[in-house]
Amino acid sequence: MEQIQEKNASEKNYGPNTYDYIFVVFLVVVVVMVTWLGVKNFDEAVKTEKAKANGEAWVTWLTETGLERGNKDFKLNGCKSGVKPDEDQKVGTWGTCLEEIMSQTPLKDLNNPFLKTKPKLIPQCISTDRTVIGDIVIEKLVATPPGSAIPVVISQLTEADSIQDKVQIRISVCDKGGYPIQVSELEF
Repeated sequence: MEQIQEKNASEKNYGPNTYDYIFVVFLVVVVVMVTWLGVKNFDEAVKTEKAKANGEAWVTWLTETGLERGNKDFKLNGCKSGVKPDEDQKVGTWGTCLEEIMSQTPLKDLNNPFLKTKPKLIPQCISTDRTVIGDIVIEKLVATPPGSAIPVVISQLTEADSIQDKVQIRISVCDKGGYPIQVSELEF
């Protein structure tokens, strides 16, 4: 009888079996995949924040410049407000101002973190167009008369638009999916 008990005791294996090893390998694969996805998502979030920082740089520059552009000694002639057409300077339109902004200000050095190019100013973010990610949208906001059903008309700020007077502007940035992220509204 003792031999049978010893034989049964020796047959029982309390250590890990093949299924336990498969389960442990499965857990290791899951942990590696979750870590990899976390790193990828963090990297995409950092790119989105850098794109938003580009929009914030435009907001900061336009806000600060908007306060100074009525001064006589303002450096960017194309962005001056209150310039009369009979003076010896260009009349202030968004197109002339934009040319000077893109050649003479720190905004010309911004970088699109998604595409590793300079961010473009585009009319709108389109989720089906993968070339717009990280780009900047500048829209003109025009208030409608009090009591109107629509308080503000939003349109693209075109090169021919006058910036002689103060202009309400909304700046957005396109995220990785091509959807707009509104950065700010300001007066320029």
